[in-house]
Amino acid sequence: MIIVAYLHHTPRITEPVSAHPTAAVIGRTELGGHCHLGPLVTIRADGEHIRVGRDCWFSQASTVHIADGTSPARVGNHVTTGRYALVHACTVEDDCVIGEGAVLMDEAHVGAGAVIAAESVVPPGKKLPGGWLYAGVPAQPVQQINEATRARWHEELRAGEYKTPVLWAAVPITLEAMNSGVGVDAFQGSNNYVAPTASLAGRIDLGPDASVWFGSILQADEGMIEVGEGTNIQDNSRLYAGEEHIRIGARVTMGHNVRMPACTVEDGAIIGMGSVIGKGTVVRAGGCVAAGAVTEPGTVVEPGWIWSGRPARRFRELSQKNLEQFQLGVRVYIEYAKNYLRGADEAALRETGP
Repeated sequence: MIIVAYLHHTPRITEPVSAHPTAAVIGRTELGGHCHLGPLVTIRADGEHIRVGRDCWFSQASTVHIADGTSPARVGNHVTTGRYALVHACTVEDDCVIGEGAVLMDEAHVGAGAVIAAESVVPPGKKLPGGWLYAGVPAQPVQQINEATRARWHEELRAGEYKTPVLWAAVPITLEAMNSGVGVDAFQGSNNYVAPTASLAGRIDLGPDASVWFGSILQADEGMIEVGEGTNIQDNSRLYAGEEHIRIGARVTMGHNVRMPACTVEDGAIIGMGSVIGKGTVVRAGGCVAAGAVTEPGTVVEPGWIWSGRPARRFRELSQKNLEQFQLGVRVYIEYAKNYLRGADEAALRETGP
């Protein structure tokens, strides 16, 4: 695995741990023994701390992150996450099972022995008692789960056995192996941070202060990907242009684990974590796609509105507080990028000497 210090904080890892070479553990992470990290797993504790217990299993391209300066993430013992799941700035107690593509949001609390169904969303601050299966957007209680059933589901996810539909994404998740790193035909930006496990291939333009984070794959193919000034593409997002273009404007925040084909995102928009953007979607300036939402092909998200649901529909207008939070998020990521770049420079100096 790749171990990355952040602002002189180095992860604390209790051996033994099995990890793919492309897995990344960052900053103020405490990782318990007998954990498994699959390909492109990202456990990123920069703006707060993350504590992970013993015997946890993180499947391919799953992500654990924090909310800068406000909310840590805590994962208990014997927790299993499916591919592309996201645990963000929340608490997951012992013996939980998290299905593929599920999104757990800031300051949620998932009780011991709970199961979160595939592609479900646990909203911010939600408290889910243990011992139940939860499903939907937002996640709702479906049935109580006994210990034997939960143990079987742990085993299925860890073995990659597609037996229980509730644990697997309804639409197959594309998780191609990482390319050979950054191989970009057009790289016109400056002060860009591209994380060491990110992959960029083809005609990609990054504007000044744009950043691409751990595990993300930007693949232009015959088309092109344009990323505007100050925009951040967060961990384990997937952008595939095919024969067309992906155009992302300035000061856009694209959350973790987003999936996006050819489409247009205008300045100042927000693409919520775990969302799936349909081909040809247009998100107008200042528009917002909510976490876990799925836009149908050709959707137009209006400026100043949140679109939510599966399929996404107009939900409510953005408040002034929302807009301020979005602007703060852009500034936080620009600062993150500067800190990571500074850390990389310092590491290079230590390697080469004076």
